[in-house]
Amino acid sequence: MNKDKLFSYHKWATLTCLDHIKSLGEEIYVREGMNSFASIQQTMEHVLGVEKLWLMRMNQVGQPTFERLDVSTVAKAKESAMLLHAEMELYFASLTDEQWQEILKFKTMRGDDLENTREEMLFTVVNHASYHRGQITSFLRQFGKEGIALDYIYFQKQNR
Repeated sequence: MNKDKLFSYHKWATLTCLDHIKSLGEEIYVREGMNSFASIQQTMEHVLGVEKLWLMRMNQVGQPTFERLDVSTVAKAKESAMLLHAEMELYFASLTDEQWQEILKFKTMRGDDLENTREEMLFTVVNHASYHRGQITSFLRQFGKEGIALDYIYFQKQNR
């Protein structure tokens, strides 16, 4: 799949998810439930922080530190996501096809030594966020609310 299209899908899914949460009210965003993280807010903090880590790894920072972006409200989370995604897009636009395929070495947060291409790292970012968007749907169902369909087919339907 085309990297630009993949990242466009990722941005769409993130913002669509946050817009849906906002429509349900701020209380849902911070309510505690049963999942990997205590709330949707904490899930978003994790997702965006991990995306920033991957961006730093792509920039060849071998063992970056986790940065907590402002996700205190749904609006702040959306703003943080948009700013991070704009930073990522600028960086991606600067890369040649060869740089996308370059193998980079890095350490995980656990200290494990790994290596991936930037293209593989991008896929990891999108896959990781999709997993956690599924968890957000689980939260919403726990709270008696409707989830939202964020599958790629719905992105395609809206963006053809």
